[in-house]
Amino acid sequence: MTMSINWFSAGATALVLLLTFGLLGAMFLIIKLSSDDTGKYKVLKDMVETLFETPAHLRSGSPPKNDADNKEAAAQSAAALEPFVETCPACGDTVTEAHQECPSCGLRLQ
Repeated sequence: MTMSINWFSAGATALVLLLTFGLLGAMFLIIKLSSDDTGKYKVLKDMVETLFETPAHLRSGSPPKNDADNKEAAAQSAAALEPFVETCPACGDTVTEAHQECPSCGLRLQ
């Protein structure tokens, strides 16, 4: 009994294995680039974060990285506003120009 090689199935198997190893290598490359902390691949990191995690701007527990800058800018913009006293549109509690968020319900005020 002689063993005959079917060249079509051998070529198809080689192609499938080549594609599999290529995809596996691409996944490792994307993981490596998205875990890089140098900031070179920030766009790629943001895309991967958006796909697999909650994006940074939607996280409630962690503030943005430049929180001190945001607080200073908010304080300056609050100082530039004219004084007012209004009710919160969500809960009806009293808010002023000094509040960025409603003290009772946490609604962000603009």
